[in-house]
Amino acid sequence: MKKSNFSKRIKALALAGSAALLIAGVVVVNGCKKENTNAQVKQTVVDDGSEAMVAHILAFKEKMAYYHENPNLKTGGQLYTAPEAVIELENLLNYNFCYTDIQCNKKKFVTSEIIMPLDDLEKINDPKLMEVYYDKVIDTIQAQMGRVNYNNMKLLLVDLKVSGIDSNGDAIISVGVLLGNEGTLNIPVLTEDGWIYGYTEGTCADNAGFGSVDAAIVLQNDLLFINFPAPPPGIIRRHSDVMTIGPLTPTDFRMINDPLDNLMDYQIFYASSAVAPIDDDTRCLSYDVEMPFYREQYNLIISAKEMQYNLDLTDCTVEGVTPDGNENIIQHNFKIYLGHVWYVYDFQIEDILVY
Repeated sequence: MKKSNFSKRIKALALAGSAALLIAGVVVVNGCKKENTNAQVKQTVVDDGSEAMVAHILAFKEKMAYYHENPNLKTGGQLYTAPEAVIELENLLNYNFCYTDIQCNKKKFVTSEIIMPLDDLEKINDPKLMEVYYDKVIDTIQAQMGRVNYNNMKLLLVDLKVSGIDSNGDAIISVGVLLGNEGTLNIPVLTEDGWIYGYTEGTCADNAGFGSVDAAIVLQNDLLFINFPAPPPGIIRRHSDVMTIGPLTPTDFRMINDPLDNLMDYQIFYASSAVAPIDDDTRCLSYDVEMPFYREQYNLIISAKEMQYNLDLTDCTVEGVTPDGNENIIQHNFKIYLGHVWYVYDFQIEDILVY
């Protein structure tokens, strides 16, 4: 990711990004289709404290955007000590931009220092904190990303700390950034008849630098990355009322292709020797055409199910199989898990004697 592109992205998100809050309730499912016969629905239990915490982060986000849009406002708002301001900024940055859930083949931690101006009472107000957020912290993160040469860079975590006080009585803030390079990891093929991720040369050998990895696993990881931005630091997701949908039958998701030729005929990957011979080329998914196609289609299916049941994705599984060892049919089995999702503090017991 180039520095200029990241600059536009992170500042645009800082101004306009939004987070969806789940409204918990009881889900009633009527007239389920064939693929939903295994659905299970339970009563929801919602943690009020976690919802309040998310609401606090979003309210702070709106307040920073308000002062940014009204730069003439130089006074007013809340007053924060340096540690309090650091917590607010760190939670917002990690809520908006960071992805601790994804797997990366490279990681690097980079640190820099900025100055946070404080008044005579050693505090900072909202307008000044807004300037620190947009003009110092975000610009520093941009510069840090520019110092790391990763092809597919992801901002994994921001760590802000008060590292000292300068001669003017202002706070010295350490800006630590964990950067990752999202790429194909050395994921083993689970079974000999699983889908193999490769280019269209039949053998699925080490083409385009991807190697022999299971396409189903790659697609599953991609879908989870797309749908699971990281929560604020120290916070974990909880879910309940989990509904299992699937495995979805690929032939129920026919694309408008005529004639069938085993190439992107269905939203869910499926091939049959009744349509065309299943050879080594058929068993490979091209990284530049087929993989992006299925990634998009699978995510569209997930989004449709979320809207249908008014629930959020909690997990999904994609498996590459030859049903009953039948070499004349090969397909992906796609399961979707939906439920109510909320955030809670991840309390760590450091000294068991206090309990």
